[in-house]
Amino acid sequence: MKFQATAIVAFAFLLSVAVSPSRVWSDQAVAESTAEIDVFGEGKLVVPAQFKKSEAQSRIIEHEFSATAGEGDDAPMARVTMMRAGGGVEANIDRWKGQFGGSDKKIGETEVVESGKLKVHTVKVTGEYTETMGGGPFSGGKKVKRPDYAMLGSILVDSNGRQYFVKMIGPAAVIEAHEAAFKKMVHSAGK
Repeated sequence: MKFQATAIVAFAFLLSVAVSPSRVWSDQAVAESTAEIDVFGEGKLVVPAQFKKSEAQSRIIEHEFSATAGEGDDAPMARVTMMRAGGGVEANIDRWKGQFGGSDKKIGETEVVESGKLKVHTVKVTGEYTETMGGGPFSGGKKVKRPDYAMLGSILVDSNGRQYFVKMIGPAAVIEAHEAAFKKMVHSAGK
């Protein structure tokens, strides 16, 4: 009987060492991100685990992830895209706003946040999204109207004026579900 009690105490001690708080914290930190994306050597986007790596749908996209709301293959999904770009902050934000229409169109105020050496400009637009199929934003191609869509778009500008675009576009419910994670990712990029 005494042997059993000693064995139980020894087992409990080994179990507590094997699942120490530092080990659990380390595993949790790894589980909370899927990637780190360098932004001009002046910051890193730590991509949250809920954004799953996916194949880029265009050659100009450097990194693409998907975000879903719900479970299963038919769960609504949004695209999260990342790429270097140019053309000016205001001109690009105006172009993004112009991709939305409809009577329910809403444009949020552009937020500007300093994050280390990066300045992060973020805007949210909702309404009917006009997606260009088979072409980029400046080329022809079939236009598809997507009602009840939303976009969170950020332009990260470094100390040399270079711009890095991060956008999440998809059904409004998906954007709402992941808005806090998206903003945390872009706002902490320069830290």
